Amino acid sequence: MSDFSIGNLLDDEKRASLQSFSENLPPKDAPRSKKDIVSRVAYLIGVDAKYFGLTADSAVNPQFYRTVYDNLNADKEARIVRSLCRLRTKLQRSFKAVCIEMNSDVKNIDSIPDLIPPEILRSLEDDGISLVRPRKRPEDYIIDIHNYLLPHVPNCQKFFPSWLKWTYIRSLFFISKGNTVDGNREAARLYYECRDLFPYQAYINWNPDDRDGNILRDDAKFIPVLYERNRDKFYDMSKVTDAGDSAVNDPAEFFGKAQRVLIAIDCENADPCKVIGIMKELERRNLSRKITKIILVDDEHTSPQWRALRRNDNLPLEYHMTERVKDDKSAVDVALAVKFYREIVQAKAEGSPVDSAVIVSSDCDFWTLIELTPEVKFMVMLEYDNCSQAYYQRLQNNDIPFLYIDEYFRAGSLELKTEIVLQEVIHDIEEGILGRVNIFSILNRALTKLDLKMNDTEAANFFDRYIAPLTVTFAKNGSAVLQNKPALKE
Repeated sequence: MSDFSIGNLLDDEKRASLQSFSENLPPKDAPRSKKDIVSRVAYLIGVDAKYFGLTADSAVNPQFYRTVYDNLNADKEARIVRSLCRLRTKLQRSFKAVCIEMNSDVKNIDSIPDLIPPEILRSLEDDGISLVRPRKRPEDYIIDIHNYLLPHVPNCQKFFPSWLKWTYIRSLFFISKGNTVDGNREAARLYYECRDLFPYQAYINWNPDDRDGNILRDDAKFIPVLYERNRDKFYDMSKVTDAGDSAVNDPAEFFGKAQRVLIAIDCENADPCKVIGIMKELERRNLSRKITKIILVDDEHTSPQWRALRRNDNLPLEYHMTERVKDDKSAVDVALAVKFYREIVQAKAEGSPVDSAVIVSSDCDFWTLIELTPEVKFMVMLEYDNCSQAYYQRLQNNDIPFLYIDEYFRAGSLELKTEIVLQEVIHDIEEGILGRVNIFSILNRALTKLDLKMNDTEAANFFDRYIAPLTVTFAKNGSAVLQNKPALKE
């Protein structure tokens, strides 16, 4: 028995329209998703203008933002990419028919308007790209399109936010071996077999799966799928929904409303460089004055970078190093929760209760601590790459503000890295290498070796005249070199 579906009875346009109303719809109680990113992608890959509400076709409801279309269409680079993608889709969709027209009837792509709309070629001509050449095969044109996309697609990165990984977007436009006939032939075969699974039947570099549904339904659908296809995970749904009010970009409002703030730092589940940067920024903006205590709980296996924070005498730090009962089991989260809760109870008993608290950790285990202390207003500082979707959703649903420290303070800051590394180097020199050096011990060893003696006055004069002026510098190979050495007789 042959396969039967309603889709087989529909033409291309009706199938594409039906795809946008697939069963893969968001739940009724889900936050309203944005369509900003998918509108930009849809424009660039050449999705028909009617899905932006640009035509009088009342049968199609706008699926994307008209303002995005207008803004991108005013940019030459975006127009070029859209036109090239539209042309490639037309060639892929009607490849056999185009081959017959061009090979049998000796036509070119500019003389088969039923298959290749003339306005695509005119738009490219207006923007300085003349594709039409005599005696070219359809596959040659597809290779030309790939080569033209190479320099123009990168110029469209400016249309996407910095938090979105551009390499994943860029990969949609380029197939493997796209400058070869074989590479494009394989892409054409996949598109021909699975055309209905491509977004609005626009060709992209994608291995379609019917379980994905309409990947350009909205940002909340598209971006997680895009990351997953690149073996990555996208967690920050506040970026793609209008219900992302719990995500804050600046801690100033939280600290402004607080009277006494207690901070707990989970050294196992926080990046020290980023946390140090946050603390320095809080100091700089005079927000740290409301901090009553910072509980820092560490583990022997964490980064030594935490020493740079512990050396900050301006912050009320309380540092704890936990010991492991089992090598594969840390006690940091339990110790931090106990110390944190004890501090809350003690402060209340002393008549100076903590009204606000900050947990610096991406570990969802601390949610119980938040539930146990409803009288305290919490803010969570976490890392974008380490926060689970479930934890994010729990915070969101309970209106607990959270700050992505990745976005607030970039760990790649050269100034911060320089300071932390320099502190560590100086620490190791002073407390490590130089801490073990005592010049009088060296002098006594020399006298013993040479079987000589100096009284206290002679030793003090020797130090003042010959040792004190010495300085240590470092050669380019890293070796220590003594400078200002006295001239010695040969």
